[in-house]
Amino acid sequence: MLTARALPLPLALIFLFLLLTAAATLLACGPVAQPAPAEGNALPAAQQEGGAADPTEPPPPPTLPTPTYPKLRHSLQHDVVQFEEAQDAASGPSGQSDSAPADTAVFVEIFISGNKKAEVAAWLRSKGITPGGADYPYTVNLQAVVPLSLLGELSQQDGVTGIQQPFPAYTDD
Repeated sequence: MLTARALPLPLALIFLFLLLTAAATLLACGPVAQPAPAEGNALPAAQQEGGAADPTEPPPPPTLPTPTYPKLRHSLQHDVVQFEEAQDAASGPSGQSDSAPADTAVFVEIFISGNKKAEVAAWLRSKGITPGGADYPYTVNLQAVVPLSLLGELSQQDGVTGIQQPFPAYTDD
């Protein structure tokens, strides 16, 4: 047979306090209602009909453009693309260049993978560039002063994994 036992007074007061707090919270906040989706569709009607997206949702993150020459580090990438755009703008429809931009040469470090150092050095020599570190068997990378017009082509050579300036360029501005 079950007998009813009274709760100790402190536990009864705590239980009563929690019950009253929960009831007051429900009365103050009201019921939480979610909009029901249209039949069989999870998207709101405005989005289904090509309308505007929900203003409470954050916008999608911006997509970054794909680099033209991914093996060039950021500053060189910017310089080469800017040089090529200026060169394209300077050459008219006839293909002749009236005011072509100066082909500035920059000191770069060329990172090479595998045993491709001799091939990359030979390519640089064929373009009239003397690579530093090509004759030393214990070095992996090459250094050279390369014109901006050749950096894009150099970055696409087999075995080149990256090109960067070993220190920031100094300008006399």
